Amino acid sequence: MNEAGDYSGEPFNRGAAFDFTQIFGTGNFIEKRRRFLPAISCDENSKSLGYFLEVSLDDGEHWQQYGGAFENRTDECAIWLSSNRLDVDTWVAALKGVLRFRITASIASDERISCAVINGPENTAAAVRENILLMPSRFKFRKVTGKSIFAGRTDLSADEADDTNALYEYVRNAAKAAGRIAADYEVWTMILSLDYNVGDVVRNNPESREFFIQDNRIVNVIEKVEMDFEKQSTKLKIIGYRMV
Repeated sequence: MNEAGDYSGEPFNRGAAFDFTQIFGTGNFIEKRRRFLPAISCDENSKSLGYFLEVSLDDGEHWQQYGGAFENRTDECAIWLSSNRLDVDTWVAALKGVLRFRITASIASDERISCAVINGPENTAAAVRENILLMPSRFKFRKVTGKSIFAGRTDLSADEADDTNALYEYVRNAAKAAGRIAADYEVWTMILSLDYNVGDVVRNNPESREFFIQDNRIVNVIEKVEMDFEKQSTKLKIIGYRMV
């Protein structure tokens, strides 16, 4: 596919690197090696059509599904014809310079779904603190491009996904919760403590020194429990949430 421009010069002379603009719907991508992934389009059993390879023996005038063996390269967008012997028609088309292949698969773009939520006053002189949440596996976006030969097929389904709204709700709730954080603490115990659980509420003992903020509007909750078996100690991350 020459997506990284590796084959633009001698001895291949493939021209400019492949332009993904019409496939990705944006020109915001970099020229780098990628790989073919199974197609999003599915058959009547909702199973991916995989790597749908076609061949043309007349310079792209007519296409048919390739019946020979082939392998999908994992280090670049390329396929390897792995049959022990190619048929005569394929050899003749190659010698004439009219042999063409095309594949229907999916490719990961450089774009990611994203959103921003503000949980404080806007257009003020107050300092702004930005929190960036990276969740590459939790929220997904998949779409069949209009350039696909399967686009608009009513006899096929597609494993499309758009978690944009779910991402917005997650970030909105995270921003709302962050706005309630009044304090955070790290507490180490001198022993391995197996009785602490995430979500437990922590309070000051009346007989101990006041370690946490004394405010009945704040509830201190265990956010993380980490045990160090080598040091025989337990580390607690405690967050103080403002309830009103």
